[in-house]
Amino acid sequence: MSEPNKLYESDIITLHKAPLIGTLCLECDEGPIEVALNRTAAETLQKALLRFLARES
Repeated sequence: MSEPNKLYESDIITLHKAPLIGTLCLECDEGPIEVALNRTAAETLQKALLRFLARES
């Protein structure tokens, strides 16, 4: 298995407020990654990140 991309910076650009639409921008060692987000996708990502962070305890 190859080594995963390293994340250097991240940001979210809001494109529309109603409905909530944006772009998740990840700056990685292999180049930028942009992912479209709506409220449902953002909430799913938030839950996944919270589960990940809870494993630290």
